[in-house]
Amino acid sequence: MCKRCLVEKRDVEREAMVYSQRYLEHNRFKVTDVARRPDHKGYDLLAERDGQKLRIEVKGCTRKWGIPDLFSTEFDAERRLVADYLYVVYFLGDQPPSLCIIPRDAITPDMVQLKQGYRISGRFKKASVMQQYIQPTIEFDE
Repeated sequence: MCKRCLVEKRDVEREAMVYSQRYLEHNRFKVTDVARRPDHKGYDLLAERDGQKLRIEVKGCTRKWGIPDLFSTEFDAERRLVADYLYVVYFLGDQPPSLCIIPRDAITPDMVQLKQGYRISGRFKKASVMQQYIQPTIEFDE
């Protein structure tokens, strides 16, 4: 994937989190970003109001009706969403963002497909190993 595409993907994810948090705050929820906290695996936001606690997984998408792939940590052993809700924020061209709020029970286990992949270990992804593979920078004519 191109560097620009990765930056855009991160921007979409970050903007989806911002939009979701603002939406919840507008609806008088106290919102905590727990995306990077190990004690809150499987969801990004914890929203609280009047003793009610909602766990929300947030995804951003630039394709209408698309839902980005979720991680295995975002599902339980029965292939049920860990979060109470999946928020998908759509960024479609010049249109304002739109939010799709999908309750956990709407995504039945038969709608969840296992996708497997491989990841290079962090033991490899460090300067002491990677430095030997770095190539000199080349200036390309445009």
